Amino acid sequence: MKNWNVLVTAQPGWGRELHLLRALNLLGEFHPTQFKDVCTGRVEDVTRFLDALLRAREANERWTRDLARVIPVERTFRFAPEDLATQLKQAVAPFAQRMAGGSFHVRLERRGLIGQVTSPEVEREVADHLFALLEDRGKDLHASFREPDYIVAAETLDDECGVALLTREVMERYPFVQAR
Repeated sequence: MKNWNVLVTAQPGWGRELHLLRALNLLGEFHPTQFKDVCTGRVEDVTRFLDALLRAREANERWTRDLARVIPVERTFRFAPEDLATQLKQAVAPFAQRMAGGSFHVRLERRGLIGQVTSPEVEREVADHLFALLEDRGKDLHASFREPDYIVAAETLDDECGVALLTREVMERYPFVQAR
């Protein structure tokens, strides 16, 4: 497993991923994955990286047209398909305190493992776990699919998973940061 803290997807189209990778490698270390139009990367400072992307986009730099979305990942881990929900619950537990009093939903973007992992089931298990964690602490949390305060984003690449807690503020500031 490469040490990655950013997942980037390219717009579909011939040569767009390569064009995007060339530009991104000026901002960090990025590599293609075995999945079409999906790249992972390592940057020193995620906020600085996102700001650089935003400035490039606002300056209408040509390569930014190849950028589809960006997920700033807080943690990565390997998993077996039957253990994904359990490991994901452990990975997102530290997010619970930050989410207290807010609204959220969980989004799992599964790549690979067809027939081995059912995204809606895992999403529901992880959401129920977060509700239980905060209820045990006497804190509130609400589910919302329309303008949530938080999205717990999990991105799998076969047996690797990257997890992020996307805030409404980050998604509003950086329009390319979005969960599907």
